[in-house]
Amino acid sequence: MARTQIGGARWALVAVFVALAAWRLSGTRGPGADPWSVVSILVVALVGITNALFTLPATAAVQGLTALVALAGLLRADWTVAVMLLLVFVAPPVFLLRWAGGRGPEPAPSDRAEAPARASRARWAMVGVILAVACASLAYRLLVAHRLEQTAALFIGIPTLLAIIVVLSGTPRSATGSICKAMTIALLMSGIALGEGVICILMAAPLFFAVGVMIGAWVDWTRRRFGERARNTAGCLALLVLLPLALEGVDDRLAWPRAEVVTASREVAASPDAIARQLARSPAFHTPLPAFLRLGFAQPTVTAGRGLSPGDRVSIRLSGAEGQPGDLVLDVIESRPGLIRLRPVTDESLVAYWLTWQEAEIRWAAAGDRGSRVTWILRYRRELDPIWYFGPWERYAVRLAAEYLIDNLATPR
Repeated sequence: MARTQIGGARWALVAVFVALAAWRLSGTRGPGADPWSVVSILVVALVGITNALFTLPATAAVQGLTALVALAGLLRADWTVAVMLLLVFVAPPVFLLRWAGGRGPEPAPSDRAEAPARASRARWAMVGVILAVACASLAYRLLVAHRLEQTAALFIGIPTLLAIIVVLSGTPRSATGSICKAMTIALLMSGIALGEGVICILMAAPLFFAVGVMIGAWVDWTRRRFGERARNTAGCLALLVLLPLALEGVDDRLAWPRAEVVTASREVAASPDAIARQLARSPAFHTPLPAFLRLGFAQPTVTAGRGLSPGDRVSIRLSGAEGQPGDLVLDVIESRPGLIRLRPVTDESLVAYWLTWQEAEIRWAAAGDRGSRVTWILRYRRELDPIWYFGPWERYAVRLAAEYLIDNLATPR
């Protein structure tokens, strides 16, 4: 059991945390108060008070720095959320790292005690998996509460947190295997405990496992090369490398440009006039969606509206995925021979979670003796980070959607 050292200075620091928390909470009263702001203040204050009161071997420097960061988060209102996320993602693995390093080398067990020692390590490894999943669940809730679930803090930060806690809690044989076990449990639980749908799990799984396997492989290699004690150092280095990547999208200054343009073209066996008449009809979808778009994305079902004149309105209901059906409403803003431009008015569909439609442009012109070339241009704003992972997936999905729209809305039947 850790020996507590509570002196007058520590109680004074606790009093400072309590006073700052009370001061900040007094400013969150009223009917329009955000409950998650209260949660952020309480989390930061609780972490600061805990680190002020209790110490464990070799953790004094880490706990002192954590207390100072918590103080900064309470003093500056615009820092509170960032400090809370920093404490949730960084403090647990760093604390475990320093505590494990301060326990000293474990005595080598005799042959007679080897089996109980292995069993004990296996139990602690399972405890580490459970602790990692619990911390990841808490981190997820905090990210959702502060509308950061579309950033790299979720898709890189949470798997990093999972992997580092598993590594530092002690892995009996393979860090990679233990991390993959934790990732699998976390992803399976996300559908039950967190309410995530199948498409969210499918999209997140490759990134989660990639981060976990990378950390696990690095830790296993350092253990084989430099011994068991190198595991903690390897985990710390992995955290330092991946933490900056987890900040993408948390702030607009840490995000790559989000504007995207996707173009799809098809040869259609119809004259330009026939295509114009087809586009003027009420939208109707005859063919099944491409296989990728049937994995769990919302699908067009009911449509309303028609026409090619500026001011005409078209509404498409998207449903069939998790969540409630929603309508995508578009207005015609420009119309002339061979060109139509539409701009979204509202988008209440689940697609708005991943991207924001900006504009749709349809061009068509004669090509060959009896055919035409139809080009469908979709402009949108990417809402998911990191860009290097979700950017290509979104462009691929939007290109499939543009080709599907040409086949169903611009091809006469």
